Amino acid sequence: MKQIYQALMDVGVGYITYVPGYPVTDLAQSLGAEIAVNEKVAFECALGASATGVRSLVIVKQLGMNILADPLAISATHTTGAGIVVLVGDDLGPRGSQIEMDSRFYGPLTKLPVLDPSAPDLYRAVTEAFRASEELSIPVILRVTSDVLEDVSTGPVTGAGMPPSLQQTPRRFDRSIWDLTAKGRHQRHLANVVPALSEASESSARVELRGNAGVIASGSVVPLAETVCEETGSSLLVPLYSHPLPMRTIERFLGMHRFVLVAEGPGPFIESHLKGVRGRLTGHLPCGYIRTDDLRTAISLIHISDLRGRVEVETAAGRPARRSICEGCPFLPLYTALSRIDAPIAGDAGCTILSLRMGAVDMVYGLGSSIGVASGFRDKGIAIVGDYALAHTGIQGLINAIWHRKNVVVGVIWNRVAAMTGFQEVFDLEPVLRALVPDMRIVEMPAPEQEIERILIDGLRSPGVSLVIFKGTCTRPTIRSDEGSSTDEHGIS
Repeated sequence: MKQIYQALMDVGVGYITYVPGYPVTDLAQSLGAEIAVNEKVAFECALGASATGVRSLVIVKQLGMNILADPLAISATHTTGAGIVVLVGDDLGPRGSQIEMDSRFYGPLTKLPVLDPSAPDLYRAVTEAFRASEELSIPVILRVTSDVLEDVSTGPVTGAGMPPSLQQTPRRFDRSIWDLTAKGRHQRHLANVVPALSEASESSARVELRGNAGVIASGSVVPLAETVCEETGSSLLVPLYSHPLPMRTIERFLGMHRFVLVAEGPGPFIESHLKGVRGRLTGHLPCGYIRTDDLRTAISLIHISDLRGRVEVETAAGRPARRSICEGCPFLPLYTALSRIDAPIAGDAGCTILSLRMGAVDMVYGLGSSIGVASGFRDKGIAIVGDYALAHTGIQGLINAIWHRKNVVVGVIWNRVAAMTGFQEVFDLEPVLRALVPDMRIVEMPAPEQEIERILIDGLRSPGVSLVIFKGTCTRPTIRSDEGSSTDEHGIS
């Protein structure tokens, strides 16, 4: 984190915003970032800052990229002003998320650059990201993994110095882009921006030549690959850009070596772009974390073309629960009551996931999704949503349910904090909810389980949208997960 902080100070970043969740919460809070209601809004605020000459950073977790994808894709050819970087934290494992996602795929999808540094290279990556962003008037994606963010190296901050363009007054948005049509802006991007990014990628790649076997490594795997390549006398290629890849350098590297292993994570992003290499797709490297011994084994078997075999699927029973409902939780009676109700129940990302083993909810698709999901049930069911999740994206599901007169019971867990990611304050939506559903009910928690069950059953028997707010005060958990600050993909209640 020290490398990131120093780089941001040197670049002169004036606006930092974020949405909490593993693995980016600690970084964002240490930088004094401004919390946003969701990732789309965070990125839009940064676009506005960029347009008016303020260098900006947006910090999101992996699935947050899906939320901000719309303005991100448009901004590629729309152009920007001052440098704007999206720092996304990918959760390897996954350790604190519902799924493992590889954010590098947003590079080819949006035609924007993706940098994938190791921890020692973070300073150079941050400054290069802002340089490319400002000189080319595009957002840049800086992708880091959970173990890169957890690197606690106390070594000196190293870098190649501040690019001259970043020593100048930051740019503002140039309206002359509107002299072009949408097709013209796209043509300009392909003709000018993409080639410039390719050259930047080529010039930033690092190559160490040693033997007739080589390793292409990126991100958190680079320090491990450096160690193993020195031990085995293997060559090493480290691209700073995952998109666009330094293909000329890679092709020369492939031509100089009989066998090449691609070591990356979490998925085979670079490997999938190349032919005749070894890696995850060939079974030389395992799914999930790559360790030093994994690389040693892969290089020792690099002469074998295919090592794919059977994968043992991890089960919930085989893995101890990392966290459960907090002792003294005021909402525990709600979860207990839900487990006794015979109706389909959609839960939401956050503390409700911790109640899955109690049978309190049936499905959890993502932050803010429960009301929309429950609105599609064949018969009237229940949606349980936290107040932050409601503000994040759930409010649209509620508006849609009211608009189309859906039959759904909406239970809002109202604690006014994002309890699983550090107790950040949540915006008070109660006046908005009263305007939308004037006859909503409020239950002070904890309340008797039988009373809660009766209220929910009454709601199931009534037509239309039934809204119940369960108000309570969370107590900070005395035991935190040893693998991260959250247990779901957004980590917010």
